[in-house]
Amino acid sequence: MGHLKIVNGGIRLEGRAFVLDSLLASSIKSRYGQPIVIESKNFIFLGDDRFECLAKSFKIMDDRGVLLFSVDDQEVLVGADSLRVSGEGGTSFAGSVQTTFVRADSDLRLESPTGSLHIKAPQGVNIESRGGKINLLSFNDITLKSEVGSINLESSSILMPALPTAISTSRPTVSKTHEIYQLCVCDNGKLFLAHPQHVCAANSDDVICR
Repeated sequence: MGHLKIVNGGIRLEGRAFVLDSLLASSIKSRYGQPIVIESKNFIFLGDDRFECLAKSFKIMDDRGVLLFSVDDQEVLVGADSLRVSGEGGTSFAGSVQTTFVRADSDLRLESPTGSLHIKAPQGVNIESRGGKINLLSFNDITLKSEVGSINLESSSILMPALPTAISTSRPTVSKTHEIYQLCVCDNGKLFLAHPQHVCAANSDDVICR
C-alpha cells in the first residue's frame, strides 16, 4: 500500500496498491495528465494491447456523460455521431445491417464475394453521386423492376453503344452524314437497332429477338 492522504472529497493514494478483496468507490481518478491502471484477473484487465472485462454490460461515456459505446448480450450500440472503419479490409457482417446513412470518405464499395447483396427500404432507396459516377457491374443480368411505378431515365443523353443491329435483306442507301439508327423493341422487351432506311423489324430467322 502506498501513501494515503485524506483530501477534500476523498482519499489520495501515492504509489502502488494491491487490493486482495473488493474495492468500493464511487470514483477513481488519476492525476491530471497521468494514466491510470486497474487490474483484476477475474473481472477486469487493462493491458497495453487489449482490454478485457467480464460483466453483463459495458458502457463508454464522454466527459459530458453522453453515451459513446454500449454492449450487452442483446446489442452493440454506438452513440457517436459516426462510426468509421479505417482498415483496408472493410467491415464484414454475418447477418443483416440496418442503417439510415452509409458514407465513405473516398470510394464506397458494397460487396458480397460468395453470396448476394440485398438493399431494402420501406419508403425508398436513394443512390447518389454528386461529384462522380456510379457503376453497376454484373457477371449475369442486371434487372430494374418497379411493381406499380415506372422506371425513369432522366439525362441529356442516354448511350447504349453495344446494342445489336438487326440483319436486313435489303441494302440501305449510303448517306454522307451521320446515320441515325432506329431503336426497336421485340415482343419480349429486348432492344435492338435498325438501319435508318429500313423498317423497325427483324427477320424471322434472326436470333436478335430470341
